[in-house]
Amino acid sequence: MMERIKKIEGVAGFHIMAIEWEEKVGEICERAGLLPRPQL
Repeated sequence: MMERIKKIEGVAGFHIMAIEWEEKVGEICERAGLLPRPQL
């Protein structure tokens, strides 16, 4: 889903919520190709 959303013009990022599984957010970001964060 994130791959499809990243292709939408104007999308600058994601809000990731992992309720009661916060320790997985880093892994989710890595696996989705969101890390390392782009330099602006």
